[in-house]
Amino acid sequence: MAVIATIGKREVSADEVFPLLSSCGLWPQIMREMVIDRALCSLDCSFDEVEVYYRKQLADDAGFIDKRKRQMALEGVDENSLEFYIKRPVLLARFRETMFAGKVENTFLSMKTGFDKVVFSMIRNRNHELVRELYFRLESGEENFAALASKYSEGREASSFGQIGPIEMKQLNPVLARNLHTAQPGVLNAPIVIDGLGVITCLREKINARLDDTMRQRIITLLFDEWVKKEVEEYFY
Repeated sequence: MAVIATIGKREVSADEVFPLLSSCGLWPQIMREMVIDRALCSLDCSFDEVEVYYRKQLADDAGFIDKRKRQMALEGVDENSLEFYIKRPVLLARFRETMFAGKVENTFLSMKTGFDKVVFSMIRNRNHELVRELYFRLESGEENFAALASKYSEGREASSFGQIGPIEMKQLNPVLARNLHTAQPGVLNAPIVIDGLGVITCLREKINARLDDTMRQRIITLLFDEWVKKEVEEYFY
């Protein structure tokens, strides 16, 4: 029973670790990290950059990096790989930026509609005749949307007087998203059928997505995750 790592006071064998990796569903994460390591192994960074990355830990403990290396060695990391794994977060940030930052703007423009947020009111009910009746009552001004939604809607919006959002368009049912994309704020939309339910909507507000720093990092992460998925499929399958 070969020991492959020391965790705390316990020596752990391959016979113990590998079944756990499988039963806990950790192999996909390991495959992901392996293809990332393949891409990062040809990169390098300065010790100054490493210190900047670990500045908080070093401020609390000047010996943090040396202690981290000793711990990794106990956990089975080869001595020749210790520097790489200390530098890995810095290298990963550089790789993501180098590979995908130039694609952010075009990606944002192609996906902007899905990133836009909407606030809207909705009533859903399986009784299509009832939905049509509710629509005419709303259109005539006989009833208000909040009251009817609270009483008749069969979705979670019943508890919020029919209001949903702000929510990104890409999180909505595609039919509902198309309905709201062409809607005018404050205008009652005629009933449509979605998944067997009669649906009345009224767009309240549309919040256009902006390419700020948060969105930029989100898109880089999206592109990076797509790249990793493709690399895993090519390398392992």
